[in-house]
Amino acid sequence: MKRILFTFLIFIFTITVLASEKEFKSIPKNKTSKVLKSVAFATIRSTLLVSYGEGEEKESVYTPCSENFPSMPGDFPCNYLDYEGTTVEVAPSSSVNEGEATEGSDPEDVNPGGKVVIKLIKQKSPNLNGKVVFLGEGEDQLKLFYGPKGQISHYLYRQTLVIFRWDLSTEVPSLLSLVFVNTNKEYFPEEVKEYSF
Repeated sequence: MKRILFTFLIFIFTITVLASEKEFKSIPKNKTSKVLKSVAFATIRSTLLVSYGEGEEKESVYTPCSENFPSMPGDFPCNYLDYEGTTVEVAPSSSVNEGEATEGSDPEDVNPGGKVVIKLIKQKSPNLNGKVVFLGEGEDQLKLFYGPKGQISHYLYRQTLVIFRWDLSTEVPSLLSLVFVNTNKEYFPEEVKEYSF
């Protein structure tokens, strides 16, 4: 009897977990152009083709995304959902507020994600007229592109482009969905997936 009850509880737990997890939806080839048009892919692609020049290096906090956020290519830090770092879609941090170190406290407790060096690019992105930030170096670099109001528009990690769809009609902007585009070396789409919140 105990074995049947245990098996039943495992079954219920598995169904509950699977039902609560959101999944990426693969976009069929015949619908790809419609999805890409809805996010202004041509404009986004134009921002990737530019060779960006000088920038100011700065140390910044790295805040990982919460558990209810999908796995992001390149370990995207959720405190960069907007340029000012004010969007509330980040992982709950420790009970110690930023900059409020207690005597003998571990720096990891104050900044659980640690610190990273970012590069604030001086020129704005073409057609989007927003700010550009580079995070990291070499092939693992994240290139972050923002819209004029400060919310992240998209970012590039290797050959994966992540596009953010925002609801800007409310006082506090909220994410509607993410579009993941695997691109070729010329940044033309090869595979498209979508994640809805």
